[in-house]
Amino acid sequence: MRHLLVPSVALAALSFSAMATAGDLESGLKVGQSAGAFNVKDCTGPNAGRSLCYR
Repeated sequence: MRHLLVPSVALAALSFSAMATAGDLESGLKVGQSAGAFNVKDCTGPNAGRSLCYR
């Protein structure tokens, strides 16, 4: 039992310390920013099966 307990406690301690130092998570665009171009593969309609660039 001890050989499972020690690694589990160590992993939990590392996880908690990583969460404590992570700070605030910021993702996505800021207000007023525009998204860059991105490619998608059209699945339906007249362009089905083609790769399209949306901008």
